[in-house]
Amino acid sequence: MISYWVNAENRDGIDRYLATRGRALAEQIHVRVYEEMAPHLEVTRGAHIFSALDQLNDSGREAVAALYDWLAVRCPGAPLLNDPRHSLLRHDLLNTLFDAGINRFAVRRASERTDDLRFPVFVRQENAHDGSLTGLLADRRALARALLALRARGHRASDLLVVEFCDLSDADGFYHKAAAFKVGDAIVPAHLLIGRPWMLKWDEAVRDERTLREHLAFVTGNPHEAWLRRVFDLAHVNYGRCDYGVRGDTLQVWEINLNATIGFGPGPPPAPLSPKLEALLDQARLAHHDMMRVAFRALDPGMSTDRVTVTLDAALISRISAEAARARRRSAVRRFLQGLFHHRTIGRPFRRLYSRFLPRP
Repeated sequence: MISYWVNAENRDGIDRYLATRGRALAEQIHVRVYEEMAPHLEVTRGAHIFSALDQLNDSGREAVAALYDWLAVRCPGAPLLNDPRHSLLRHDLLNTLFDAGINRFAVRRASERTDDLRFPVFVRQENAHDGSLTGLLADRRALARALLALRARGHRASDLLVVEFCDLSDADGFYHKAAAFKVGDAIVPAHLLIGRPWMLKWDEAVRDERTLREHLAFVTGNPHEAWLRRVFDLAHVNYGRCDYGVRGDTLQVWEINLNATIGFGPGPPPAPLSPKLEALLDQARLAHHDMMRVAFRALDPGMSTDRVTVTLDAALISRISAEAARARRRSAVRRFLQGLFHHRTIGRPFRRLYSRFLPRP
């Protein structure tokens, strides 16, 4: 049995995968939510994947670390993926890769000094996976105004990252965004997108015969496997998806998502393609999902189902609840401020002021 740990708010992706392309694994992967952690916790002896660590508070990561240590001692040999004390989250990951000479762009928290950054820059949330909160900001004045506007929307400076823009567009102005999973020892290519937006999403990618053939060659060829192994090793990540930019031999890491969607996300399906193009896309999908199934099964070939009871510090569990309550209050304030912004009448002056300060992506 593989225990896939995730917070309740972000479990939809793995649930959707196990109900669709991952149906063959539904009996082998048991989704566990961090919110059910208790002083006496029943778990299986098989593999454990600790995903979405960036969505936990400090006490939550401490509790996962205690669970990790207990399993390492009592269940020797069981694969434990992503040690919460060592797996690097976005800020530390990008700084580590910059220091190692892998990435050539720097990143700072908005609460830190940013006067050594090269412009243009953009701002994004440290622990969210929804892209940039701003467009490209040309200078310090634009950055200061954008941060002021974001603070007015309820964002805390300590939760925001200021990132140097790294232009990997080719001679024709196209960007190439690649993604690959690490599942235990396996590197599994996911996709190669080609399009004009600098922060490229699936629905913005060009899908013609040339780009889909490149996508298929990427998924089946795994051309960056050795480089990806080094990146994941530096990140101390055993499970996650690396999103990175490609321009020729230049590769730049944008992030490692520890709970990335496997396959299509929850949005509307993409526009249908011609039968020829759909066939190319299906070849890549089948190859990717076959490799994912093999990688997951390799974590627990015996499908062990023995259960044991873990004892965790009750005071620590109480601190998790208290920190979660504070986080909910902060989210409520942010939702209130965003509600003001979007209000049909009251929000008009807020929107006018905000649009002056903050260019959109």
